[in-house]
Amino acid sequence: MFRGPSLLLAALLLVTACGGTSPYAIQSDIDAGNFEGAAEKLAKRRDAYPDDFDTRLNLADAYYQLARESLDAKNQTAYVDYLAKAQTEVLEAVRIDPTSPRPHTWLGIITAYQGDLDSSETSFKNALRLNLAERMELRAGTYYSNIAHISVYQGKLGDARRYLDKGVKNGAPQDEIDRISVLAAWKANDMVEARADFNSAIVLSPAFGATWDGAPLPQPMKTFEDFAATCCSNPTCGPYMEGACKRSKQNIVRREVDLDTLSEERKLEVERQTKLREIYKRRKDVSITVEEAPAATPAPAPSDSAPKR
Repeated sequence: MFRGPSLLLAALLLVTACGGTSPYAIQSDIDAGNFEGAAEKLAKRRDAYPDDFDTRLNLADAYYQLARESLDAKNQTAYVDYLAKAQTEVLEAVRIDPTSPRPHTWLGIITAYQGDLDSSETSFKNALRLNLAERMELRAGTYYSNIAHISVYQGKLGDARRYLDKGVKNGAPQDEIDRISVLAAWKANDMVEARADFNSAIVLSPAFGATWDGAPLPQPMKTFEDFAATCCSNPTCGPYMEGACKRSKQNIVRREVDLDTLSEERKLEVERQTKLREIYKRRKDVSITVEEAPAATPAPAPSDSAPKR
């Protein structure tokens, strides 16, 4: 999984509560998996304090979780609606503080979920650049590990290892370091290293075997085969590990969206690029990259049979 500012922790920053929107009430909804309830409370908080940066990002997180739930339930209309709401909140957070790396991390997470790895890479690199420029977080390993993770999926294993090394040195979460290490070795078909990294992680990093995409697994992973099955059955992993999944004789589950949904995602992409250009055009002191809109919808995930170096 990619790592962003945690709604579960960031909600605790909302120390001033309007009616029914206390951090404790929001936390209770999150703990119960009631993201709709959390979103309703956070939306009230946003309406009362429209320039509250953390509320905007927390609400974006809740909408993103609801978008994923909707697509899992094959409700593509709701998926697009929640995805648009999540992006709106992230872009408002950018407007409030254009120097913060955190909204760009969320843009990277959202575009990775949509399968747009190039845009995701751009967003994660923008987040890293802003953090280095502003020195907002001294232990900024997550900014490196997010790029390492997307690089594995892109087949750029040399880049992945370089960013992973920097992630380790800068305090990235151990379970994420372990997950990326296993994925990189598996993608490279180095099964000795992949299994060794997995076996080490299971012992030394409890969160590694118990979670995927930030959510608890129904059953903890105990073997490398469990890891392979979890990745390949997840649309956010399997399509980008196609060769590895085939070698491990695992079925690949892909994200299923119709043409209307792809068209709506394309509109959101154009809106995101336009808004970012507008915001940073006014801030000559802050530098980010805004990718050019592609001529067509992003292509399906490539096979990893011949990874780029």
